[in-house]
Amino acid sequence: MIKFQNIKYERPSLDELKEKIQNIRFRLMTATEMEAAEAAIFEYEKLMSGFDTSYALCNILHDLDTSNEFYTSELEFYDEAIPAVSEMSSGVLSILLNCPCADSIREKYGNMIFLKAQNQKETISKEIIEDLAAESALENEYGQLQSEAEIIFSGKPLNLSMLAPHLESSNRTERRAAAKAIDDYYMMRKPKYDQIYDDLVKIRTKAAKKLGYDSFTTLGYKRMERYDYDRDDVARFREAILKYIVPITVQIRQLQKERLGLDELMFYDLNIMSREGNPVPTVSLKQYRKVAGLFFSKMFDASPSFFDVLSDHGFTDLISRHNKSTGGYCMYLEDYAIPFIFMNGNGTADDVATVVHEGGHAYAAIKSSESSPFVECLSPTLETCEIHSTAMEYMSYPYMNLFYGDLAEQYCQHHMTDGLLFLPYGCMVDEFQHVIYDNPDMTPSDRHRVWKELEERYQPFIKYDDQPFHAMGGAWMKKDHIFTSPFYYIDYCLSQVCALQLWMESREDMKTALIKYNTLCEAGGNDTFLNLISKAGLASPFDTDVIKKVAYACCDYLDL
Repeated sequence: MIKFQNIKYERPSLDELKEKIQNIRFRLMTATEMEAAEAAIFEYEKLMSGFDTSYALCNILHDLDTSNEFYTSELEFYDEAIPAVSEMSSGVLSILLNCPCADSIREKYGNMIFLKAQNQKETISKEIIEDLAAESALENEYGQLQSEAEIIFSGKPLNLSMLAPHLESSNRTERRAAAKAIDDYYMMRKPKYDQIYDDLVKIRTKAAKKLGYDSFTTLGYKRMERYDYDRDDVARFREAILKYIVPITVQIRQLQKERLGLDELMFYDLNIMSREGNPVPTVSLKQYRKVAGLFFSKMFDASPSFFDVLSDHGFTDLISRHNKSTGGYCMYLEDYAIPFIFMNGNGTADDVATVVHEGGHAYAAIKSSESSPFVECLSPTLETCEIHSTAMEYMSYPYMNLFYGDLAEQYCQHHMTDGLLFLPYGCMVDEFQHVIYDNPDMTPSDRHRVWKELEERYQPFIKYDDQPFHAMGGAWMKKDHIFTSPFYYIDYCLSQVCALQLWMESREDMKTALIKYNTLCEAGGNDTFLNLISKAGLASPFDTDVIKKVAYACCDYLDL
């Protein structure tokens, strides 16, 4: 297995790619024999894998050190390149739909690649290439703005990740000051964030109109590849969360206020669940890599674990530092069939959830690496991907003593509580985007008003003190998905309801839960969301009875 440090980054040649793809299109268009059609399409797949790998590698290298101007400028190249390559790709896949051997290819390899081909045909065209490039540039501008954030706190310059532990301090004065520092930071930069988002909404709407859609909402759903459910299903899901989960979160916040001994629970108190503070790992940041490897070894009864192998070869980077991009992710290097795990460990409870979450993505990527000859079908749509990661979080509970020692049970309770609190928030993010893109001419002030109104419905317990940025409805600006991945966030909610079903199973029989989990991982992206979860023995999250059962099981676990 190659070492990450030995993978050489090279910018792909667009001219060379264009020439090869033109040749492939002609061969596929005229192929009357299955063997010739397969040769053409799989040469195309190899080209796409190479381009995707270069882009992923560039992203990782940039995020590991955002001060490196070379990779920052390389990302600017991809802002222009990706839309052009997407248009080339759409051209090949459009021909696949009606090529002479289409029926034979469908019979041999299944229908999923054809669903994806049709979807790409409906979301990409030459007319919107410049719009896609501008959109990508704006997304990167937001990401760079977030990663460059520097907030002076207690005399020290901290980035957003490094400030997080202070937001969970057991000292109320400290966490209030940290929250105020973040509020001040965003308030100073609010005009810039407002402008970026306003430009994004307008350019996305313009692209949707060019493609013949009534709004970007319709195009956004197609981009997210929602083949077997629509916005009405999502709206009913949100209503079920409002009806069955929000009342539980109100109860949680009341109990939290009592545990903290407060007359009033303020926004800066929400991150801490008890006077003693949230449970934090009993292992040091330097031990994360070793302990995570041991955890996955025990979970899957394998030594060394896949995580050990990734870490030993440089495919994990877990600790926050200056000039490192914020957030966490698992990125797949297709040419090598190897995932890279990126996160910002800072000594909080979120660290363990994140390393387990991203490890779940990595495990699934490895298990599905040979599930399809089409790179487009190796990974499922994102709500299914998030089951891989979120279910791993919940099924990890029996092993949390590795990270938390005697605090393991406290962590599990904290994690489950966070999960319940997240569901309304995730739905709020989703509804916010529906409102915004259905009404693209809103002013920035209108958008902040919408967020504030949604907070009153989904998080009725929120009370702001001396934080004008948050009080006027600005908290959404901190959520990168709203800027960079429109309509993604509901996927976390749908996946969580599915993941909690696996958790419920694991409480009775971990072996059976892991069989279902592996079935889902190994299937890759060879079917649609609802079909994949059905094959793994999971019920649809759009079934209100399922949400009720999940809510009951969580309340029972938390003694609510």
